[in-house]
Amino acid sequence: MKLGLLPLLACPDCGGGIKFAELGHDPRMNEELEKGLLACASCGARFPIENHIPKLYPSGGLDFQNRKTKKRFGWEWKRYPGSLDEDRGVFLTETQIPAGEWKDKLCLDAGCGMGRYSRVALDLGAQVVAFDLSDALERLLPRALEDRALHLVQGDLFHPPFKPAAFDVIYSLGVLHHTPDTRTAFGQVAKRVKRDGRLTVWVYGTPGSYASFSGNPLRGDRQWLAPLRPLIWLIVWARQILSDVLRLVTTRLPVPLLYLLCYPLAALGGVPVVKYLTYSVHADFRVRLIENFDWLAPPYQHKHTKEELRGWFAEEGYEVLSQLAHGVVPKVGVLGRKP
Repeated sequence: MKLGLLPLLACPDCGGGIKFAELGHDPRMNEELEKGLLACASCGARFPIENHIPKLYPSGGLDFQNRKTKKRFGWEWKRYPGSLDEDRGVFLTETQIPAGEWKDKLCLDAGCGMGRYSRVALDLGAQVVAFDLSDALERLLPRALEDRALHLVQGDLFHPPFKPAAFDVIYSLGVLHHTPDTRTAFGQVAKRVKRDGRLTVWVYGTPGSYASFSGNPLRGDRQWLAPLRPLIWLIVWARQILSDVLRLVTTRLPVPLLYLLCYPLAALGGVPVVKYLTYSVHADFRVRLIENFDWLAPPYQHKHTKEELRGWFAEEGYEVLSQLAHGVVPKVGVLGRKP
């Protein structure tokens, strides 16, 4: 942990300031701490620093489903093949923030996983706090030890251990719907953005009503599907219902068994036409394997319409700047500014 992180931190229990419970070192702002103990200046709760990473979970601990989520995402992201050539393009598309607007911004990667997008933001010149529930962010540790612009924190998005209005930009890509309540997690994240800062989020979409679905923005390469929207709406609804039924089983399977069962799905993901019955059509088999697991494993998987997400931005006082275009299955993404 770099001491420069300390002014950003807050107690996940009461919101109080964080201090060192045990100092025992020269507190220079560029020092990297491998281990130690943090404490809340208000309620006295204590939080360890282990292997350079401060672990600021709420003192009551995680409930069963959150422990399960932590374990499954840790398993998943520790097996992901690593950074890919496509990551920069995907990141810029999905955050909806141009490459030239990241430099010198203080950013929170809210649900960083193994850190593929934290690396992109760093390469674009941002200072990044990579935050995740699971141990997967340990894969960022080598970069954090050599890059003063990267900070690592473990904790729960329902109780984010950061002060209000602390960040210039917060991005959360495909994460909030894996919490017990997407709206609550969204609100917690939204409060950590500075005035005139930006929040960019995407969550899993649901087809919803046809009126909602027909207004979803399509990517440029998918415009030819527009006349087929009524049929596609029915197909996407059928796919969602079948998926939800299947997940009643898969979320209860032991992790190694479920991971093994994802191998045939990943193989089918390379077969023309048939591949669209799976949950990933990525060209890389290793990525298809993890993306199928990612869909079937998490205990929580909420789905939302663009109207819901845009409404949350408005309720938190944000101005909506843009909305993410997508393919057939809705991916609901919004970029907002906090006036």
